[in-house]
Amino acid sequence: MGGAHRWEKIPQHLDDSVNPHVLTTYPTFPFGEFDRRWRPIERDTVDGVPVTRLFTYQPIDDTTLGRILNYGIFSVLSTLYVICTFWRYDCIVTMSAPHTTFFPGVIGKLTGCGWVLDIFDLWVDNAPKAGYVDEDSLLYRAMSWLERVSFTLADAVIVITDTMGEYYEEKYPNLSFDMHVIPFGVDTELFTPDVQPTESTDVIYTGNLGTGQAFGPFLRGFAALDGEPDLMLVGGGARRTELEEVVVELGIEDRVTFAGHVDREEIPALLVGADVSFVPLKTEHQLDYARPTKLLETMAVGTPYVASAVAEIEALSDRWGAGFAVENDPEEVEAALQNILSDSTRREEMGEQGIDLIEKEYRWEAVGAAASQAIQGVNKR
Repeated sequence: MGGAHRWEKIPQHLDDSVNPHVLTTYPTFPFGEFDRRWRPIERDTVDGVPVTRLFTYQPIDDTTLGRILNYGIFSVLSTLYVICTFWRYDCIVTMSAPHTTFFPGVIGKLTGCGWVLDIFDLWVDNAPKAGYVDEDSLLYRAMSWLERVSFTLADAVIVITDTMGEYYEEKYPNLSFDMHVIPFGVDTELFTPDVQPTESTDVIYTGNLGTGQAFGPFLRGFAALDGEPDLMLVGGGARRTELEEVVVELGIEDRVTFAGHVDREEIPALLVGADVSFVPLKTEHQLDYARPTKLLETMAVGTPYVASAVAEIEALSDRWGAGFAVENDPEEVEAALQNILSDSTRREEMGEQGIDLIEKEYRWEAVGAAASQAIQGVNKR
């Protein structure tokens, strides 16, 4: 239950013991990129998996009120859906962020269903720092209380990295929960090094132009590079205008292209056409747990990366050598980018390491098998 790409892919790769049904919203994010739809409920089948879509408010712009309405209306309607249909299901998996999906999970648990929390974002912990909510507000306190109740009631908890699991164990030392580390997967048929590039650029960024990214030091590091390389920023978001102004301020507007939102199927060909990808994250937030999908996808096609040095990315970089983890400092960013751009042999070696890692640990088949085990463990209790 939820709206992320993760639970579009996992149900397709669950084993035969699990018969999935996805409850979600109409496509909404990035905000403003999709046509609004107004039907209260719509049923569909996606790659053999039954999907029920419920209406919710679909923001055009990324505002706090828009997010509250988007999350809140879906939470209310999905809770009503569970009340009306709980008898059909043995287990409910609720995806967070946001934590408002916990409401239908609590109701499902109280009606006798098993409940698995799948958490891929420290939403409650980071929302105040990102400016989405006041830490002293009633809303924030209510969400924090709901998180603790949910961890108490849930039969199992799925997190995406070991660091996230350790964080929750330290946060709730008096609770005992069945923890499963199941990362995001990569569609290796789509994200493959064999795809033909559609564009050629030296440096690329793919993803949301949002508040969680540390674009400042990365753009300044790029601006200082020798040889005037090119940069392509692929994606939309609330900070596009701000970033366009920064690019002009740095005098690199002739070398930076804002490609805007593109279909997901076009991303691999763009990544393959780049020499290096950058993955900037704000390290002042609780993001040590993060191993972003964009990082995995760039490795899958064999493009090395320069990324912010949060704990999980540092560990991955040290172990596999598929890219560099650096502090959010322009000089460190510049040095890492120059290191990769100036050495084609190093680029090729790093690319091969990334491809090998994804093949071994991040295929959706492996992720689906791990999720099947977690769900089966709950159903057998």
